[in-house]
Amino acid sequence: MYEENDTFPFVDADGTELLTVEASSTVNIAGEYVLTDGRTGEEIVVLDNDFSLLQDTWRLRDAEDGSLLAEITSRGGLITAGRKLLPVGQFIGHRYEITDPEGAAVGTIESGFAIQDRYDITISDSSSVPVDPIVVGTVVIDAIQDT
Repeated sequence: MYEENDTFPFVDADGTELLTVEASSTVNIAGEYVLTDGRTGEEIVVLDNDFSLLQDTWRLRDAEDGSLLAEITSRGGLITAGRKLLPVGQFIGHRYEITDPEGAAVGTIESGFAIQDRYDITISDSSSVPVDPIVVGTVVIDAIQDT
């Protein structure tokens, strides 16, 4: 859930809107988020998630035809539960696996134990997944989950 806002922009250092993220509803624990190009207004990808307390799987889908472009899956239940339930759990690092539409592992998203999240995104096969939406999706997931 992103602070009950249903739309929020991504801007560059000059304040120019690069893209907008719009939630399917204002109370959106699991649902769809549409990423729209800030210059053209064209919908780029849809980021969706099924509600789960133990593991999150985010799907990046083509905005036009809904086809799966990539999945971003969090590590297992104990770490996710610890991040949500422990008094300092929000400082435990994230680790996600990136898979292509066929389910093959093509990369990881990782952050260490820290007060502010900093991610290392490694993609071994960028020909099978859209890199820019994965980078933006990482920021969106972090903002939405607020953990």
